Amino acid sequence: MLPLIPYPTTMNLSGGTCRFNPDTLVFQEQSTLPHEGYHLSITPTQTVLAFADDAGRFYGEQTLQQLTSPDGTVPLGEIEDAPRFSWRGFMIDSSRHIQTVDEIKAFIAAAARYKLNVFHWHLCDDQGWRFESERYPRLNEIGAFRNGWGFGNPNPERYGGLFTKAQIRDIIAFCAARHITVVPEIDMPGHSAAVLKSYPHLSCIGDAADVPTGAGVFSSVLCAGKEETFEFCCGILEEVMDLFPGKYIHIGGDEVPKDNWDACPLCQKRIADEGLKDSEDLQGYFTARICAFLREHGKTPIGWNEVLNAGICPQDMVATKWWDRENRCDAFANSGGKIIMEETAHVYLDYDYHRTPLRQTYSYDLQPDTLTAAGKQNVLGIEAPIWTEWVETFSRMGYMCFPRLLAVAELGWCGKAPTDYPAFRQRAEAQRAALDALGVTMAPAEDWDPEDT
Repeated sequence: MLPLIPYPTTMNLSGGTCRFNPDTLVFQEQSTLPHEGYHLSITPTQTVLAFADDAGRFYGEQTLQQLTSPDGTVPLGEIEDAPRFSWRGFMIDSSRHIQTVDEIKAFIAAAARYKLNVFHWHLCDDQGWRFESERYPRLNEIGAFRNGWGFGNPNPERYGGLFTKAQIRDIIAFCAARHITVVPEIDMPGHSAAVLKSYPHLSCIGDAADVPTGAGVFSSVLCAGKEETFEFCCGILEEVMDLFPGKYIHIGGDEVPKDNWDACPLCQKRIADEGLKDSEDLQGYFTARICAFLREHGKTPIGWNEVLNAGICPQDMVATKWWDRENRCDAFANSGGKIIMEETAHVYLDYDYHRTPLRQTYSYDLQPDTLTAAGKQNVLGIEAPIWTEWVETFSRMGYMCFPRLLAVAELGWCGKAPTDYPAFRQRAEAQRAALDALGVTMAPAEDWDPEDT
């Protein structure tokens, strides 16, 4: 078995090899091939890469790079390949710990090598705002910083920073050249402590608590009873849409404590005026309003699975299944909604290998039996996040993500894991040199499945 990740759909090899000569590489457009698909034919005299679109050409080139051994030889034969899922994503949390532009690019280059095609960028949270705003400058001056860094044993030094719009454009262009769509996330109405420290009038209680230095879920929630809140959210989203050209905008919606809303006269008035049952319905109202705004601008909103709790989520919204104890995402997909599989037990890359060994990630079923046949067709694909509360360095980030992100790449491309897990481990280990060359650290093999050693 060749050390390819993800493993191709169809591969017929003759058993021989030849020295690869780039001068004999022929590109052919072939409209009968599927989107992102390619056909690779290698003979002693010529290598032909056929594709229907630029993405297919790029992915064929990635396969050819992986096929080429250190001595410059390639196996003779044919490969025909196309992805099972259109959404093959990774998420980087830049709020808790911010990365440099070069680090972000190194990670993107590694992801692109394995045919991942969505970069979900978590740009703000309680612990820091990372998106340069011209309309709301206090976010840059106040919300982007906190009085300490690290979690558990915080350093008292001021910590923070943000990505300028010029830097973001640079990263978007870097992704576009690798056929990766960037999906920005601006979390609302919860996880908003950095916003409320900057603009306390947007809270229910005039909350201007410090930007948190520790992990957790905080009561800093945007007031859903004030029109100023919606003006702020739409204003920020206009800036986001001006910068990010992609179809999708993630609006968060997870972990929204309702205590302040329950006690807020303005929120309670909103509930009464709109004929809502309670504060859970109020989040549904909030989400529907923001979704309508994005839809008017030609964007498709995405939210974490809590946006489904009220039962009034717009059907054209995409739900990310991360911790869905009520299986609302399954019901949403079965009724026609689109979902992304991102369950904590399998693909949360900040969990250590004792909690989520590589074997467990590789066994993830993206189309479980809780979905109907129609519901399975509404699974857009897979995504894996690296939350950075406990990931302070880029080398640690690489350690936590690789090789588990290789398993995610294979699941997203192949649809289900090939049955030979030991062979996957061997193919993953074979990627170490390429990742090292990109500046990305991979965990040592003895750490991948602790219970097996």
